[in-house]
Amino acid sequence: MMKLKISLLFLLAICFINAQVSHKVKALAKPLENISYAESLHVGIGGEKSIIYGYFKKLSDAASTDDLYYFAKNGSNALRLYSGIELLKRNDERFLSVYQYYLYHPLMVKYQDGCVGKVDNIASHLKRELYSAKEIIAVRDSLLKEKRSDLIKSQLKSINDAGYKKLSRKSVMSYIREIEKTEAEKPFL
Repeated sequence: MMKLKISLLFLLAICFINAQVSHKVKALAKPLENISYAESLHVGIGGEKSIIYGYFKKLSDAASTDDLYYFAKNGSNALRLYSGIELLKRNDERFLSVYQYYLYHPLMVKYQDGCVGKVDNIASHLKRELYSAKEIIAVRDSLLKEKRSDLIKSQLKSINDAGYKKLSRKSVMSYIREIEKTEAEKPFL
């Protein structure tokens, strides 16, 4: 009888997990399901557009923050890393829980940024992205104070297209403080 209850509970949990993500988002995630590494927007010496990142960009355009949070904890390595970064860009505080999860449960992933690759824990990749976001936001805020030339408009559009439109300096600094606090409390860092 106990085995039947556990089996039923397990079956309901699987149904609930599958119900969390829409069919459209699941279909968009399909090409990334078995990818164990991630790439930046441009890769290689020539700066070619990454096909893998392109798949994720289509997914992120259709995905809710709940979908992204699910993938950050349950997807392939590529989906986990990309979704964590996208949660940051969307200014979703669950970014911190994703960071903390991978800090305490390390998962190594290779990330190809341009022509340089690095294998590191997802938490380390997320932390680097946070500090990069701090610099990008500073540039964006500085550009917003300038006269609106075509070049400045183009640069601002590029920053917004990269997903940094919803992120503020205040929230980035708050995330940095929380990460530093978490790392200070972790005894073996």
